[in-house]
Amino acid sequence: MQSQILPSRAALVDRIAMQFEYGQNLICLVGNSGLGKSYLAESFITDKYPDFSKAFVKLGAHTKDTELVQQLLENSFRAPLVDHKLSLSENFFVLYNEQPCGPCLWVIDGARHLSDELIQELQLLAKKAPDTLYILVTGQAPKILPEALDIHLESLSLTESRRLMAMFFPELPPSEDPIFNTFLSEAGGNPSILLEWQQNQHQLTLKSKQTMSSRQWKGFLGAFVVITALFLVALLYQKDLADLLRLQQDVGATSVEVLPEPTVLTTQEALSDEIAQPVSRALTERSDSSDTQLPLQHDVQSILGALTQGQAAGDEYQVEINEEDAEHTAASDRDAQGEPNASAAVAQVLTQPDISSDGAERTDINEEVETPEPVIITQPQVQPDPVSGLSDNAWFLAQDSNAWTIQLLAVTDESVARRYIEQHKLSQIRTAQVMRAGKAWWFVTLAPFATLDDAKQARTELPEAVLAGQPFFKRIVQIKQQIQQSQTQK
Repeated sequence: MQSQILPSRAALVDRIAMQFEYGQNLICLVGNSGLGKSYLAESFITDKYPDFSKAFVKLGAHTKDTELVQQLLENSFRAPLVDHKLSLSENFFVLYNEQPCGPCLWVIDGARHLSDELIQELQLLAKKAPDTLYILVTGQAPKILPEALDIHLESLSLTESRRLMAMFFPELPPSEDPIFNTFLSEAGGNPSILLEWQQNQHQLTLKSKQTMSSRQWKGFLGAFVVITALFLVALLYQKDLADLLRLQQDVGATSVEVLPEPTVLTTQEALSDEIAQPVSRALTERSDSSDTQLPLQHDVQSILGALTQGQAAGDEYQVEINEEDAEHTAASDRDAQGEPNASAAVAQVLTQPDISSDGAERTDINEEVETPEPVIITQPQVQPDPVSGLSDNAWFLAQDSNAWTIQLLAVTDESVARRYIEQHKLSQIRTAQVMRAGKAWWFVTLAPFATLDDAKQARTELPEAVLAGQPFFKRIVQIKQQIQQSQTQK
């Protein structure tokens, strides 16, 4: 018998042996986990039936039926040739006929892992074995083997619990220790819990310390790698964002400031608020009084009154007569009766020097106006505007209409265009001068490009300061049309 076994457990071993001798060849030892079924089965196969051929097999979740059959037969016969196509009972009968094995004792620990086929084979051998065959099986639930005798393994009493602990722990707390007594009562006579007693700390550890599995370690390591990668990516993006902001600030500092367009007021715009309404009203009255033939003096006086009011309201305006006003004045200086027209008188007054606020000069003007003599104004010769030296209009008119340009700048001040060209010093610079609403415009372009793709490629090579002005693509045929319209307006 094993050296360390409690009296109650030794009595149970004797009881099992007695049941075998009474003719019960198949016994199942039933008990909860931790009560010591495996220890009791080892004690039984060690102490009892020394002359028997013995086989002890501990089953697990991955144990196959063929492995169990192989181990049972190898421990019962000498060098058996096991045919795995045959069942356990068939192999046993065949081997026994070849070489009788004598009485056998089989102990199988873990009956819950037995298949239904093996359970039937064990029951069959327990009944029809040609020689003595004792089979002891351990399990946690009764009736695992329907035809087996179930012997239940009970829990230890407090006395046996203390005695069991004394076998494994040389020094135990005294019986009066409340912590030790509480531990004994809470253990419930389960040997596996009793042997978990920690003698140095005098405390209970009901569950073994859980260690971190390799899968958990891999999970933590993967999470750490991901977090580190995200942190590095965030640092890189922060650096790139700082570089981008600094680059935008540099581009904004070096970008070309767009100057406001200079505004040039024509004579008609300058005098529109003070003079246009009185003059139009006087001309209307002149046309409506053709039947009554009102005196010319009345019309002229009304116009002069409007002119003097306009001059008093804003002496800072300088009146300029363009070519179209002069032609209109010369064409309408006489009416159908040969009398001087009111518009001709207005043109004469406008071409004279500015009238001061002195009363003597105003009197002279009134006397001249009162004289009904006709005034003849010679038509000035219209001279075309000279094309600026910065203009490449002739070059644009000679180019292919399907070609493309990149328009960089459009201003009404020629000096701004010159400064822009001198500042950037780009090749293929061409400047077009056109007229829009009576104002001269200068278009600074890069030309020519045969196709739009060539123009796009050239745009990507422009400096950042030029790209800040948002240059765009424009066909030469459009510039030609604007140049021709400007020549027509002149």
